[in-house]
Order: sequence, then structure tokens, then C-alpha cells
Amino acid sequence: MSAADATALQDWASAVLATQGVDSADAALTARLLVRTSLRGIDTHGIARLPGYVDRLASGEVNAHATPRTEEAGPGWLRCDGQGGLGQVVAHHAFEQAMARARQQPLVACHVRATGHLGALSAYVAAAAEQGFFAFLCQRTPPVMALPGASGPVIGNNPLAFALPVAGRAPLVFDMANSVVARGHAAQAVREGQAAIPSEWALGPDGQPTTDPVRALQGAMQPIAGHKGLGLAMLVECLAASMGGIASAPDAVTGTAGSAANASAFALVVNPALTTGRETFDASVSAWLQTYLSAGGPGVRYPGQRQAMCEQQRSRDGIPLPAGLRAELQTLGERTGHTLPA
Repeated sequence: MSAADATALQDWASAVLATQGVDSADAALTARLLVRTSLRGIDTHGIARLPGYVDRLASGEVNAHATPRTEEAGPGWLRCDGQGGLGQVVAHHAFEQAMARARQQPLVACHVRATGHLGALSAYVAAAAEQGFFAFLCQRTPPVMALPGASGPVIGNNPLAFALPVAGRAPLVFDMANSVVARGHAAQAVREGQAAIPSEWALGPDGQPTTDPVRALQGAMQPIAGHKGLGLAMLVECLAASMGGIASAPDAVTGTAGSAANASAFALVVNPALTTGRETFDASVSAWLQTYLSAGGPGVRYPGQRQAMCEQQRSRDGIPLPAGLRAELQTLGERTGHTLPA
């Protein structure tokens, strides 16, 4: 499998986005977040997402010229209108606004509306944790997940993520979809010509478990841990939709773009320095984290450590590009007049 240099890939992705009218700074930001996601080993949500984003920009489903707007709606409560723009641009803006205010007060929440796909939520919460904040983020997605007895998608898999600083170590970062796996894993299987996926991942359009990744994309993903995954998905519905007064459900996704720039999200930033004090917070985290690590035996890691190690390794050795993905990116480069780096 070939590997791509991260810097070269980032510059290429930025140039490709700019061909769709995206502002140079926004294109560079989006490219950086996508490539860092790939560096951290989250291949389903990294550079592999670029062709889909370009298609949505080209079709006008995502606003290449959007400028997110944030207003203070109450003490510690922000509202961000993404103007239908790229999710990376919108989410980065929302977190920058929330963190700026959280330097002066303990807790700031922000509701985000009219945004494109955010990509891996861990990208934003990890960046906040690297600046000393606890951060939480969840996104309401179009329906891609089944309910018991339903033959098609009814509710989003509504991913959520959180991160916190760990003194002297990489931040603890946890990111999950509320389906058994993110829908991107089925899409990745199709792209790479994988014949079968585990039967517990998804239902086909007939409502029965399937091992065919194509039928999985035509059907619905299965919730993680049954009713528990559904309950967490409903929590996200409350935070990312109801808290912002959004009543209508986004369109179902069955292999199409769906509501490409009509997603909503909820972000929370907490400043430990203004709650219990940073030293006290760090000591508490270190204590319970050490208990966890000690109980796990040799080689045990906490969430986020593997991603940090992967980022170091891939920064040195390059980002692996499977044949199917490389071919797709090469085609994108030809379409936009920017040759994919070797």
C-alpha cells in the first residue's frame, strides 16, 4: 500500500477545495483537519471524505462562500449559524468562539445549525483539550439507523465525542457513533471492493441483517448495544436539535447526499482552571486514570493515546492510501486540475 506525505497531501487538498470557490483560508483549514484526522488513524473520516465534499460544493448543496455567524443568546449560551458552509469551517469557528469566552467564565455551550458534515468530531474536542479545556461535541445526522421493528433508517447515528487534558500526556479523546460502526465503514468497504462486512453492522433494504456493504448503504445501520445506543442518539437529538429549536428531521441518507448542509450540532467547553482549579483538576484526572491504567496490565492505553501514537508514526512515514482511495483521489485531481502527489 502506498503512502502520502501529510504536508503534500494537505496542500493538494487545499488547492482542490479552492477550485470550488472556497476561500483560501477556509480551504487550508478544512484540508488540515481532514489530513490530521487521517494522521490520527480515523481513515473513514479523513482525506477519504474530500471527494464527497467537493461534489457537494460543486452541486451547491454546500455553500463555498459561507461565513459562520455566532451570537450570544444568554449567559454561557451561544448560537452559531453555519450559513450552509463546510462543517470543518463552521465547527472550528464555533469552538474558537466558545473557547474565547470560556477563558473568562467556567462553561460555555454553543448550538450550531445549518452546517455541513463535521467529519470526525474528535478533531475539534482534541484541539480544545490541547488548549486546556474539557470539550464535548455531538452532531445530529440524517436518519441512518434503524429502530427495533423498522425496516429502514429512522434516527441518526448521531455521533458524540469528548476530550480532556491529561497533564504531561496526550489528551484523553473519545469519539463514537451510536451505531455499531459509523456508516463510513460500509462506504469504505464498497470503495475498496470488500465483499462482506460483519452481519451485526447493518440491515439491508429488506430490514434483515446483511453482510453486503452495498445493501448496508441502501438500508440502515444497527444501533450499538440496542436500546442504549438509541437512548444516546435521542440525547443528541435533544441537544443538537431541540435545544436550538429545530423541529424537522433531516432527510434520510440512502446513498445520496441528503441534507448536505442542514446538519446541527451542540458543543460544550468547560475551563477547569475556573471550576476547581487546573492543578486540582489535573491531580484528580491523573489519580483515576492511573487506577484504570494499572488495572489493565501491560500495554493498556486510554482513549486518545493510540491516535496520538498513530499521528506521530504517520507524520514520519506517510498516510496509507489503499488502492481504491488513491484511484478516487487521482480522479478528483484530474477533474480539478491538481495532480495527486505521488
